[in-house]
Order: sequence, then C-alpha cells, then structure tokens
Amino acid sequence: MTMNSITGRRSRFTLYPTYPELRQYTNNFSQENFIGNFQFGKVYRGIREGSQSLGKHVGEFIVKIWEKDIPLYKVLPGDNERRFVDEDTLYLYFRTHDIFHPNLPEFLGFYLDISHGQLAMLYGMKPLDTLHNLLQKGSLSWPKRINIAVGIASTLEFLHQIEDPLNPPYLLRNLCASHVMIDKDYKPVIYDFSMMSGGILTDRRELTNQYVDGCHGYIDPVGARPGAWSEKCDVFSFGVVLLGLITNNVYTEEDFTSGKPSVHEWAWGEYRQLQSHSGKQNISLVHANVESEPLFYSRDGIKLTNLAMRCVEYDPLKRPTIKQVVSYLQKLQIVQGHGNSLGIDQIPRGDHATGLANKLSGFTRVMLKRTDLQPMLSWLNEESGVVRSGRSCPSAIYSKILSLYGQHLSPFIFWENKLFKSHTRPKFHAGKKSLTDGHMAIQIFSYEDIKDLTEGFSEDNIIGDFQFGKVFRGKAVGKEVTVKIWRIPEVACVTCEYERRLWDELVLLQHPKFMCHPNMLKLVGYCFEGKQLAIVYDLKPLDTIHNLMVKENFTWLQRIKVALGFAVLLNFLQCTEPHRIPYIVRNIRAAHIILDQDGFPKLLDFGMLAGGILPERRFNKFHRPFDAGYAHYYIDNDGVFDRKCDVMAFGVILISLISKRIFVDKKGAYEWAEEEYKARLSMPGSSSSQCSLVNQSFMTERGFNSRDGIKIIKLAMQCMDFDNVPTMKKVVKRLKKLHAVRNCGDELGVKEMLS
Repeated sequence: MTMNSITGRRSRFTLYPTYPELRQYTNNFSQENFIGNFQFGKVYRGIREGSQSLGKHVGEFIVKIWEKDIPLYKVLPGDNERRFVDEDTLYLYFRTHDIFHPNLPEFLGFYLDISHGQLAMLYGMKPLDTLHNLLQKGSLSWPKRINIAVGIASTLEFLHQIEDPLNPPYLLRNLCASHVMIDKDYKPVIYDFSMMSGGILTDRRELTNQYVDGCHGYIDPVGARPGAWSEKCDVFSFGVVLLGLITNNVYTEEDFTSGKPSVHEWAWGEYRQLQSHSGKQNISLVHANVESEPLFYSRDGIKLTNLAMRCVEYDPLKRPTIKQVVSYLQKLQIVQGHGNSLGIDQIPRGDHATGLANKLSGFTRVMLKRTDLQPMLSWLNEESGVVRSGRSCPSAIYSKILSLYGQHLSPFIFWENKLFKSHTRPKFHAGKKSLTDGHMAIQIFSYEDIKDLTEGFSEDNIIGDFQFGKVFRGKAVGKEVTVKIWRIPEVACVTCEYERRLWDELVLLQHPKFMCHPNMLKLVGYCFEGKQLAIVYDLKPLDTIHNLMVKENFTWLQRIKVALGFAVLLNFLQCTEPHRIPYIVRNIRAAHIILDQDGFPKLLDFGMLAGGILPERRFNKFHRPFDAGYAHYYIDNDGVFDRKCDVMAFGVILISLISKRIFVDKKGAYEWAEEEYKARLSMPGSSSSQCSLVNQSFMTERGFNSRDGIKIIKLAMQCMDFDNVPTMKKVVKRLKKLHAVRNCGDELGVKEMLS
C-alpha cells in the first residue's frame, strides 16, 4: 500500500468562468444539479460541453459556492473571501510543488467577485454524491465503505505529515461526511478546506474568537475552543465518519437543532451498554444489513468498532495518531486478503505522497512534545483567576498536566485539585454587530461607521501615511481610537492582495500571545465592505515617530523610551517557539511606529509580516512590494528576508532618533553616519571614544549622558552592518545598560515594557 511519490497528475490549465457561465454549467443552479450542502455553502454538479481540444475542461465536475446567509451560521464580512483565498493558495502551492494525493480534488478553476461576495471553486471529478447522502441511503457495499475509510485516513495522514521544517502540519479541522464527495468510481475526495490551519497557511490552532458552527457532531468538542486544536481533532472527526460508515448513522443539522445525540454520543451509549451486558471487549457496532454482505469478516467489524471508539475518546491523549489509524486499517482481513482486487493497495501512505518531502529530506520538523496535552488545558480566566466549571479532568491526566505545566499555572486557582473543561464557544448574537466569546468583542464596522469615526476622513484627523494607506484619529463612543484605512489601487498585482493583509492582522491581534503584549495594538474591530478595508485600534494616539522625529519637544528621554520599547517588541517577535520560524516585520519604518499618550511605541503596520503563526511567505509573491522599508537593499533575488533585515531597519530608526534626521532607506542612513563619523573624527582633539553623532540640541537635556550617545551610535552602526548584525536580544541588553535607562527607568516605564 505504499507509493514513493505521486506527482505530475494535475492539469496545468485553469478555467475562469463568468457568472453566466456558472449558471449555464449548473443548469441555473437547478435542484437536479444540486448535490448537497457543505459547511459554508452549496455544491452542484457542473457539466461543460465543448471540443476534445479542451481536454479535462469538458465533461462533469463539481462547483462549490460559498454563501453569505447560511442557517445556523453567521458569515462575518470577509470570512468567505479569506477561506476562498486560502484554498486557492493551497492548490497553487500544491500544484507548483507537485504535491498530490488521489483523494484530494483536482483544481479546475474559480469564479471570484469580491465586490458582490460571489465565490466559487471548480473541481475536476465525476461526482456521484456526498458520503453523507450515500450513508443516509444505505447504498454503499462493505468493500466500498472500507475503501472510503482507508482513502480518507490516508488523506489526513498526507496532510499531517507533509514534511516542511518551517511550518506546522496541516489540520483539516472540519472533516465530516458532507465534505467527502464520492466519485463514480466510488473514490472518496475531500473537497472543503475552509477551516484549514497550518502548513503554508495561517496557524490557527491557538487563536481566540474561533467560532465553530456547522459540521455539528463531527468537530472535536475539546478542540472547538481557543487554543485547543491539534492533529487529534482530525482523528476525532475521522472516528465519527468511520462510525457512520459501519453503522449507517449520520448526523444532520436538523438533528442538532432538535437536540438529538450525536453519532459519537450514541455510539458510546451503545458500546457501554453492550459491554455491561456481555462483559467482553469483542463488541461490534456494525449495522446488521452490512454484516450479511460478502467479504464481511466479523473480526473486521470488531476491529473497526474498537478503532472508531478510540478515535472519539474525549481525552485526546487516548486517541491514536492518524498514522496509527492507517496502519491499523491495513491489518484488516479484507485489506490483507482483497486489497489488490478492491483497489485499496493503490491508496498511498500519506508520508510518501508528496514531492516536497524529497526536496526537504535533509531537514527534520521540530514539534513540541507536549502538543497533545494542550487540548486538555481548560481556557482559564486570567483576570479573575477562576477556572470555568464543567466536568472534571481524570485524576491521572490532571497529575500528568500538573507535572508538565505546573510552573506555568501558578496564577490560576485549581478547585478541589481538578482541571475543568468548558464546552462554551463564541457565538454571533443575532441583531448585534460584535463577535463575543467572553474575552473580547470584535466590532464589525460599516464604511459609513468608519467615516463617522474620522469625521468624514477630515484633514484634521489624519495622522499620516503608512505603506498601504492612511492613518486617522477617530472618536468612538466614550473613547478616542486610531483608524487605519487601506488605499487599494484600481488594479492590484495579485488577487486579494490587500485583503490578505487585513486578514493577517486580524489573526495576529486575536492571538493570546499578542493580546497581552504591552507594545502591541489592541483591536477594536474592522471594516470589510467590498474594496473598503479598515481596522480600528483601541489607541489614543500621540503621533508617529516619522512626524515626531524632527520636533524640538520630542525629548531625549522620550527617544530612548521609543528605542528600548521598539527593541523589546522586535525581540519578542524574533523569539518564537522552537517549532516556528521567527516573525519578520520586513517593512519597518518611522511612519509605522506610533506612540500612545504615554509615549510607548506600537507597531502600526503588519502588511508584510511573515513567520510565526502567519505563513512563511517564501512562496507568496504578493508580499514582494516595490517598497520594502529601510532594509530593502538586502532582500535577495527571491524576495526572501531574515531577521537581519529587521535589525538593520532598527539601526536606521536608532540613527534617526539621535540625529533628528529622517532617512528613506538603510543605505542613506549608513552612508550619512559613516561620512559624518569620519568628518567628526578628523577634527582636532577628536577620538573614537568621544565621537558622537547625537544632535547638539540634546546635550543640555535632562537624562542625557555623552557616553550614551557614543554607545547608541556604535550599536546603530553595528545593526546596519550586514556582516556583523547583532540579535535583538543583544540589542535590548545593550540598551538596558544606558545611563538614561538605569537612572530614569521608572519614568521611562522600563518595567512595563519588559513585563
């Protein structure tokens, strides 16, 4: 059942149909062409006629259409567009790198109209029906059910094990029977990736405000909360699908609405009842109609029942990995005896079904050893110190968690030495414009709301330009805010280029790690209305560094505070967990650093941020703009940045702060500093130990020390020296030793910056 690689089987042609053509393909979206619902829309059978020269563009395919209004689910502005772009990015990446699995769909093309929110994907396959519909009909034979189970498990193994040392594994997160299309050869194809996380896409495992509606009964009840997603969530969903295959039991949205027990809840009730009656472990939940079929072996029924029940264990630690699932399925009697004739032997093992694995064979992906324990940690209310109530965690698991995480949980209260889980999930409340989950509320603004906040984008409220638009002061009810508005050109180089920047920022500012950092902006809400994009921050702004740099009232101590605060922020971004690459800002400039009323610096723009939970961007050309910030002279030919670029850009900021000069790039700052340094050093009586480039106006200011000026210029020059760039950790350490920081720490708020 192993194939070394499967590559080069994808059509290089792409369809870009018009909306009238989509209507034609689907017979005006008729009921006869309707196949079923997926989590975020509808799926239709499409037919395109034409000459044989069009190849695979002729014949049957499926059309997946995202919808704005879905029962039981509220689509927020930009949600569907983000899902669409993620999927398009994924397919483009897979196709470019010859990554292929036979149970993933063949991408044919798409239709995209951002202005009207009309989105559709076209996949090349001859659809029979969804697995959900076929299970309801009870029309699948036993060998076909086994083939489907192995195909789905193999696909998950493939996604979890694509070898890329720079990115976390892909998690599907919304596997259900409705998202599996069965073609006319009874091959299963997983066709929806709207909740995909990891890989070259954003890592969404630990985000707050992850509201999950749809796929009811399939999504892991432990994983469907902030910070609890792992590979074991996909294993849980597979377990529910497997239960459906062996029992003919499926779960519908109507079942959810009526409060009917889910498939896994029903299965546990049946399983325990049979256990109590027979006292044996040899229990089978296979439907009686299936047991009478040829090639059914009772031992296989017992094995599959045990496997399914292990997959839907509440405790993720007790669930098998998907690799173990595939290995277990291979040992079934039907697979051992008839795998070749049934075509099961042709289904590849996931860890061999990628061309990228060979290209990256010299690397090993580093994974956290405690990843699987994370889902067992309840979401703790840090402010009140109270653990939310619910069913208690088993004592053995509690002890294991405490031994590994005890040192991190000291601020929290454990009631009766137990951890508690919460089944609460964020919900969109009807009639309101905010998404709440008990931790924060994200306001959804209309474009008219944004105009009102900024008093019609008045000149008096403009703070300045950033790389992709303008920044305004705003006035909301009871508070002052900062409003950032993207200025989208008529023709963008890449589809959804600016929308992606907005989505990246929304993800970043909702991550727990960033929400609590003192130098990160706090999110109020956003506007996504056609081509009108904006973000609103909970910030009463003072001004940007670009505007303050040359002003006389911007004091020496204020500049030291900015230098240290921004260095602390960059060090925070560059010190990520072992299994993630560091964040790289890539467009640091004075206009992108804004001060609050207390003079603390905040990073204003994340339009080119890469790494960490965001994609690494090696393969995303839309992140190669014409103007990359102070360090753009050192971008390589492929547009690749590393941490040095941000350190060099910080050096430019440092030079600007002490010299009261604005530089447009790293080269200008470095050349000016070199020439000025040589000129001053050539003066009579000058020495390298006394030479300073500090503006003369600072000499008499409170907190100024001449040695600080010399230390800062040396540090700035070293930051801009490509071959001798220090780490931001070393930069922070050297700034903390400045006379101004040691003697005026309380005034500068050093403790707050370093907390």
